[in-house]
Amino acid sequence: MILHADANSFYASCEQIYRPDLRNKPVAVLSNNDGIIIAANKEAKACGIKRGDPFFKVRRECEQKGVTIFSSNYTLYADISRRITSIYLEYAPDIEEYSIDESFLFFDKCNWSIKEYYEIGHDLKRRIAKEVGIPICVGAAPTKTLAKLYNKKAKEHGGVFVYNPPEIDALLECTDLETIWGIGHKRAEKLFFHGIKNALMLKHMPLCDAKRLLTVQGFATVQELNGIRCIDKIEREKKDVITSSRQFSKKVYDMETLECAIVEYTELAVERLRQQHSECRAVQVTISTCNYYSENLDDQYTNSRIAQLFRHTSYIPDIVRAAKAVLPHIYRQGYAYKVVLITLLDLQSTQNQFWLFIDPEEDIKKENLMKAVDDITTAYGRRSITLAKSWTKDGWQMKREFLSPCVTTDIGKVPGVK
Repeated sequence: MILHADANSFYASCEQIYRPDLRNKPVAVLSNNDGIIIAANKEAKACGIKRGDPFFKVRRECEQKGVTIFSSNYTLYADISRRITSIYLEYAPDIEEYSIDESFLFFDKCNWSIKEYYEIGHDLKRRIAKEVGIPICVGAAPTKTLAKLYNKKAKEHGGVFVYNPPEIDALLECTDLETIWGIGHKRAEKLFFHGIKNALMLKHMPLCDAKRLLTVQGFATVQELNGIRCIDKIEREKKDVITSSRQFSKKVYDMETLECAIVEYTELAVERLRQQHSECRAVQVTISTCNYYSENLDDQYTNSRIAQLFRHTSYIPDIVRAAKAVLPHIYRQGYAYKVVLITLLDLQSTQNQFWLFIDPEEDIKKENLMKAVDDITTAYGRRSITLAKSWTKDGWQMKREFLSPCVTTDIGKVPGVK
């Protein structure tokens, strides 16, 4: 059996943990630069707030209906996600972290009853609500596709719903095609055109037709609806290219400010590079005015250049130095820049090898320094230790007007108990 555990309105729920005054109140979370609504709890949805709404269009509505708004606090969300995962690991011998707010728990060698899976699901709900403060739903079924479906239906069954063979066909018959994981709106329309109108009809669809109409993925979906496991656990593969970019909160004209942004985004890219135990041999810097901000072609400018490194490395100062050296070659005075994009190229796994003409002790010092940086970042959150250059100019950073305190990484911001 596979359990699919999914946090309810995860970003909004994270913001409510340290704000008990907001429990059962409408809460919404914004995207980067406070652009659009990316999360809303059920109370906010009841107020008419939807994911994807541009914030500038619904801001007044949110104020009128008492919806509390937060900027994205990814450090907080990642930390809460790690806490939840640590509890999952106490229950399941094997888990797959599918996203920041949902996981699959595999119980392949456990021949338990339906009642026992219900008990496990409710125990998970109670523990995570008590120890972390996040509400979750749990669905249990023999395949990942069915487990996802049962999780969606769990909201109608007290937060936990477990697969029962005699009841599956009745459930699928009243389930829309778009509800099934991997189908989506366009595929649902195609299936409806061919007479497949609900999930039960999809289950009984001939496999040859499923493969013809829906490719191999649809073939696997039909088998999974029949209780045959075809979608394996996804192992996180190392990325071949790593990028880091954000839009500035305001237009930037001078090269020194752009250089500050390059330093920060390069540091963030190298952080992800080290997390997957890789090194890079080249870094590409791109600057842009973002063409859609102006229809005047004279105001539009984008340019990039690649800097080759002496060897593969994940040492932040060396990569930052190479990225900074590129900027004078692509910067043009007089343009209003909105984006800097850093791309790490020619990646390979960390080799830990020594090079001729390079002092091995110097390499050891660099690696020890990077390990210390990794430890500090893990303990205190992203950007807790940085190169000083990124702080010499401000005003370009991402707009986060409604950012909540980083209570999990800054002891000074932890709420006191009276």
